[in-house]
Amino acid sequence: MIDFNAFFSLVDFGVIVQSLGWLFLGAITLIEKFAPKDKKPWTAILTFVGKILTREFAESQKALIERVEVLSDKIEAVAESVEETRAIAARVRILRFGDELLEGRLHSKDTFDQTLLDIDNYEKYCKNHENFKNHVTEETVALIKEKYRIRLRKNDFVR
Repeated sequence: MIDFNAFFSLVDFGVIVQSLGWLFLGAITLIEKFAPKDKKPWTAILTFVGKILTREFAESQKALIERVEVLSDKIEAVAESVEETRAIAARVRILRFGDELLEGRLHSKDTFDQTLLDIDNYEKYCKNHENFKNHVTEETVALIKEKYRIRLRKNDFVR
């Protein structure tokens, strides 16, 4: 029988590991030289090592992309909500302005112009969002435009 204790005391494992490394390197180099062009072992080994090294990065990048997509959806929802809030605020201003005209209150041309801009923005929003209730202001808008034309012809806006 072989006395393993004596054998291990005579052999330097560093030399064995180093020799095995050189043998592996030589074998891979020979395979590389005689392998077909599309089947190169160095390419396969480096690709494998590259995938191992970048796996964690790829996973974190995928998670980051998913989080960005979720945030993007939330931002779009908030933007829609803000746009609807602006349309509602414009509707309130239009109706209030119409009420003031019915009460006989006089306004400047700038106030009329601002209200007409609100009407344009409100009507664009309603046109792009068919589910939004928009029949509330039709008569008020007609009144505002009529009063505007009358004041414009007479040139009797409040200064």
